Amino acid sequence: MSTPASSSGMSSLKTQDVLPALRQMMKNLEPNIRAAGSMDAAEDLMLHLEERDPSFHRYEFVKLIRSNIEESLGPLMDEEIEKYARSGQAYDTGQDTVVQTMVAHLVNSPAYSNLTQQLMVETKSAVETLTREFQEEQEAQQALESRVEGPGFRRAPSFGYLSQSSDNDSCGSSLNNSDFMFPNQKEFEQIGEKMDQRQQVETRIEAIEQLGRIPPTEVLSSDNWPQLKKGLMDALGDANEQLADKSLKLHARMFSSSQHSMNREVYTSLVEHLNMQFTYKGQKGDLKTGLDVTSPSACRLLRRFRLMNEFMCVVPSYWIRCPDKFLEEVVDSTLYLLHTHPTKALGGAEPLTPVHYLAMLDKKAGWFKKWMHGNYSRTVVLRMLKEKYRALIDNAVKKSLEFCESRKHPHSLLDEVTSALQRESISTDSQQQNGDGKRTTYAGPELEYIYFIHSLCMLGRMLLYSNGRAFFPIKVKDREVKVTDLLVSFVQLLSLPNQSTRPYTGLDAASLVADVLKMIAGCEAALVECLCKDAVVSVLLEPVKARLKPTKGKKCAGEATLLHIADILSCLASSQTGRRMLLYGEAGNKAGKPNRNISTAAHTIVEFATRALSSTLPSEESSPSYEVVGAYVFVCRQLYSTCEGLSVMHSYKLHTCIAEAWRMASHEADIATTPLPAVEGDQTDSRRVLLWEESLIDNLLNFAATPKGLLLLQQTGAINECVDYMYARYAKKLQVSKHEKFGYGVMVTQVAATAPGMVALQSTGFIKALVNELWTQLECGKDDVRVIRPSPIPVDPIDRTAHKSFTSVLNLLSSFPAVYEALAEQKLQNAESYTFRDMPNDMVGLMERLILVDTPAKMHALFNYEQSHTFGLRVLSVMCSCLDTFLLLETQYKVQESLLGCQAENVKEESNELIIDALSVERNHVLVRTYLIGGPSERKLPPRVLLDIQDGRDPYPFPLFSSFPIPKPYTTTMAGRSAMKQDSELSRYLSQTKTAEKNQAWLDGCRKAFCKVLTSKPDLAKANVLVDMLEKVVQGQIKVQEETIFPKVDYKGSDKALKSQNLSAVQQLGVQLTIRYGSHLNLVKNTKDTKEQLTHLLKQVRFFLRQQQRNIDCQLRLLQGEYVGHDWFTSTLFLMMLGKSERCWNFLIKFSTLLSSGYLWMARLHASAHLPVPLTVSGIHPVYYCSAHYVELILQAEVPAVASAFRMSGYTPSQICQHWLRQCFWNYLDWLEICHYLCTCIVLGVDYQVYTCVAILRHLTHDILQHTQNQDLQVFLKEQPIPGFRVGEHLEFMQQLEERYRQTVQPDMRNLAKP
Repeated sequence: MSTPASSSGMSSLKTQDVLPALRQMMKNLEPNIRAAGSMDAAEDLMLHLEERDPSFHRYEFVKLIRSNIEESLGPLMDEEIEKYARSGQAYDTGQDTVVQTMVAHLVNSPAYSNLTQQLMVETKSAVETLTREFQEEQEAQQALESRVEGPGFRRAPSFGYLSQSSDNDSCGSSLNNSDFMFPNQKEFEQIGEKMDQRQQVETRIEAIEQLGRIPPTEVLSSDNWPQLKKGLMDALGDANEQLADKSLKLHARMFSSSQHSMNREVYTSLVEHLNMQFTYKGQKGDLKTGLDVTSPSACRLLRRFRLMNEFMCVVPSYWIRCPDKFLEEVVDSTLYLLHTHPTKALGGAEPLTPVHYLAMLDKKAGWFKKWMHGNYSRTVVLRMLKEKYRALIDNAVKKSLEFCESRKHPHSLLDEVTSALQRESISTDSQQQNGDGKRTTYAGPELEYIYFIHSLCMLGRMLLYSNGRAFFPIKVKDREVKVTDLLVSFVQLLSLPNQSTRPYTGLDAASLVADVLKMIAGCEAALVECLCKDAVVSVLLEPVKARLKPTKGKKCAGEATLLHIADILSCLASSQTGRRMLLYGEAGNKAGKPNRNISTAAHTIVEFATRALSSTLPSEESSPSYEVVGAYVFVCRQLYSTCEGLSVMHSYKLHTCIAEAWRMASHEADIATTPLPAVEGDQTDSRRVLLWEESLIDNLLNFAATPKGLLLLQQTGAINECVDYMYARYAKKLQVSKHEKFGYGVMVTQVAATAPGMVALQSTGFIKALVNELWTQLECGKDDVRVIRPSPIPVDPIDRTAHKSFTSVLNLLSSFPAVYEALAEQKLQNAESYTFRDMPNDMVGLMERLILVDTPAKMHALFNYEQSHTFGLRVLSVMCSCLDTFLLLETQYKVQESLLGCQAENVKEESNELIIDALSVERNHVLVRTYLIGGPSERKLPPRVLLDIQDGRDPYPFPLFSSFPIPKPYTTTMAGRSAMKQDSELSRYLSQTKTAEKNQAWLDGCRKAFCKVLTSKPDLAKANVLVDMLEKVVQGQIKVQEETIFPKVDYKGSDKALKSQNLSAVQQLGVQLTIRYGSHLNLVKNTKDTKEQLTHLLKQVRFFLRQQQRNIDCQLRLLQGEYVGHDWFTSTLFLMMLGKSERCWNFLIKFSTLLSSGYLWMARLHASAHLPVPLTVSGIHPVYYCSAHYVELILQAEVPAVASAFRMSGYTPSQICQHWLRQCFWNYLDWLEICHYLCTCIVLGVDYQVYTCVAILRHLTHDILQHTQNQDLQVFLKEQPIPGFRVGEHLEFMQQLEERYRQTVQPDMRNLAKP
């Protein structure tokens, strides 16, 4: 690919052009290069010149290069752009952008290669000319300086930036350092001879001082470096203080070199010297006599170890930029030293090792932590430990186990080591005196303890990694020590005697072990292989079990021990793996069966917490403090804030204990004195009580994280106070807890799913604050923000600034019980005028000002009319996806009439045609959505945006309208009922067993036939066959005791009583929707008779259910009277039975005694006398606190990606499932799938209601993840149908869920009728 322009390349570029340009640039950069200080720094400056020099593009050299690039590559670039424009697509879909593709083509072209080659040749020629001129000038200057300096020495040149960059070059290394000397080879030989061990001390000191004035790179590049290195090592070990100190300082100074080769040589020299001290020069102390750090020999040795340790801690920050050999040599020399063990004298005491000295300076092995941090160095360290220095790890394990075993002896000297050592600092300076608080003498046990600390931290760090755990088992004293054995020994150190009440006192063994265990718990892989073992957790909980069942004469563990254990348990419970370990033990819950084993950790923890809260612990020991009890309640909170955790812990009534303790603490706080500001480490009783009260209300609030937990919270009577506390923290944008990554969004959504939750949110001011914030974002803007440029005109229907508020409003109005509490019986103001200062404060005001903007006064009161009203219409559309919510809004506010009126007014004056704009399109969508009922293939919803105009097509081909009925293009043509009887295995089974007794065997056969036809030929399972099957199945189920949990009630209604009653406006409108849907499906005719049949049936049902309801004195509007929504289950059966109300009524009478009626038939348990009074007055339906609860539990285990997506979005699976189940999947599934869903739940068991929801969410996994990323998950799930879902296709998956979870789910669903 070559053009005439490119072939010429840089024909105009000559050396005479480059030379002056390069000279000008170097002249300008000379001050900066001199200030760099070293060759490496100067090189770094040049490499990043464009970033650091604002004048970079003004240099003639840069301009020259740019002009030649444009001349050579410009035509090629134009050609590439034209080719792309003609093709209309990128060449390589693997490239991120078109620009990258074009650049790749240019870089690989011959023109680019020619350009770079010629540029390099000409630039080299110019550099050589400059260098030659520089050298000539330097030779003349050196001739003059030689008269002053004498022979053999030379000063640093003035222009080091022109020299070649190599290790052997002295100019770059000594840049701008006039005190440096540059000896020749003869002078290096003289210095080496002076440093010989046979020379006088003064001569050796003088030689070291001379060596200190030479740049480190010059020293290393000298041929005499081996001789110099030996002299430095001899000086380090010399008895003369001054000489040894000079040598050590020279080593420290040489570490400052930026040359990695210099650092390697100096470090290995230092390590080799230390190794010789322990190998050839006898013991450096022993454990019997201890160590006096003020002695000259010990002090010198510690100073050398300190220098080594400082380099060990610094080198990981840059060794990835060095050759692999550098890393290997540093690691190898270090490990060789540390694994060195001096020979023990016959009959003598155990000698001190290099690890003892290193541990005194770096007790927690900080160097090892840094070396193990990166995979680059960790691989080398572990490989060398395994191949050459395994004894170092073996000895660490051996010493650790010996220390742990010695703690078992009550009178061991080591019992006093911890408390003595943690109060003192270790001195490494012989000039430190006793009066400054530093330690000077260490006994043998103290040195052993320091060694243990170092080993503990090293081993803990190794256990984080799989290659580190591969070292185990390790053979110690004829036994193999596994990871579990080592951790059990460590855990036993937690229960030490004589511990203070406060943890984390520094160097005490319990705190160190706790830190290591928490570190392991924070790593998922290490957690599974190390801590998720019954043996480890059992030993960990032994002090807690001892407090529950104390042994006579044995003292229980102190509070510090209990706090350490609680902290470790909290880290375990913060991950799903650790949480399941606590709940189900090491085996987990693989079979999905309920855990009956009360010996698991969770049961021990919750028992201790409940007994501590209720002050029922054994009286042998003093009651634990608030801090201890709060720590264990917090661990319980981490468990019960999940569905599976609450299922395991529910029987302990922990919510009741916390509520009672909170009330007592609240009472104590009310009568306590006003607390003063707390001093560090000192808390008054009143302040401690206040903190305890806040901790309890916080823990109580977290029951609202799950559907069933929210019910328990409501039953405590403290839901208003908890929501008030939540609002206070939510307003400050605080996290839920230290282990929780998200805020209170999910909890707010969970609370808003119920009627009592909405009442609590309203009473706290949460709703008002949200509405005010929303109004400010839409209408007011931010006046306090400085305007630099005009704000962009919003192009999205919901502007990004208001998106979060939009989502929050939808979460609050997602549930019909919550909407009913917020809007029922609330009238709109409909004022004649509104001022701009009038701001809505509740949902009613939001409905009036943003949604039903149907008067000129409302329009003129909005600054951003179109944007704000579009926002309101989007909210209305999502709200109306709940059929009960739509019926409430329509009967109370005439929503459809208002929207039709606005459409009628939005017409062209000359033609009376409806104007197509953003608002008319939104209104049209809402009108069609609220008028038509149907699944994915049963109705057509118009888009909300205009289509692309292509080939003269209409941008909005859907007709607008201003009156009902809607135009035909929005309806689909449904096939009529086939007159031909289609045979199936189910129909054959029903006909063959028509006269057979409907016992358990018949039910099993029916289930088998139903499942077979559902999976093989689902289209043959039509409504007529399904109705016959349901009637016979119900006839058989009422004989099964497990299924019949409600008593049979005789109907006492009469035709006269029914005629005197009228259905509510909501139910009347629901009848119209049902008949319209049935007519569209060709199931019933849209006649007056059909309407009367359904109305009569609903009156019968209402009268029948009223006989089983109790009168409730409750503030909830939801419970004041009869069922406030429409009975969608009865309407579904009416359509399945083709409008035969008598047949439907007979079925409902029998069905009302079965367990499944309580979950499928939402009106069945409204204010029911069959439920305990606390459940009835809660206003929370079993579908929410039981079915939806187990949907979340199973979803977390089976489809964790979807569960995580819900959590990140701030929405909950329980809300959408409650929404679907409430209206029997109307508008979400096609009619046949709705029938299959109901039959599945009745025939196979009501727990299939849970499995169906899980299967649907699993079916929608891809869409859920996508819309979570788009931040519109709530809108998608509420507004969009569920395309492609077939009950029969997912039946196998649901049967697998039944096998794993039925023994957990079904018993709990049956318990709804029991207190």
